[in-house]
Amino acid sequence: MDYIGSDTAFWLTTARLEAQEKGSAFVNAFRRLDIEFDDIEIREPCDGCRRTDYKITLGSISVDEAGDFARKLNHALNLLDDYRNQAPDADQLPD
Repeated sequence: MDYIGSDTAFWLTTARLEAQEKGSAFVNAFRRLDIEFDDIEIREPCDGCRRTDYKITLGSISVDEAGDFARKLNHALNLLDDYRNQAPDADQLPD
């Protein structure tokens, strides 16, 4: 019999791995904008309710954080708008 190691791969399902990968990409995208969610977590599917898939919850943010996040997002979007105005085909995403 093969024994399992202390790594978590034995316990992870494909759906859980996908949730972790997409959750990490989500967190990293916001970190690029210097936005940090303190209470972010992956929620497991619920056996006793209608939710059958993994969810990423952001927790709660303060009013001050909401203002700070909005300022940072708007600044990044303003830069993106400027770029789009200079390069009209910039919205075309690669396949």
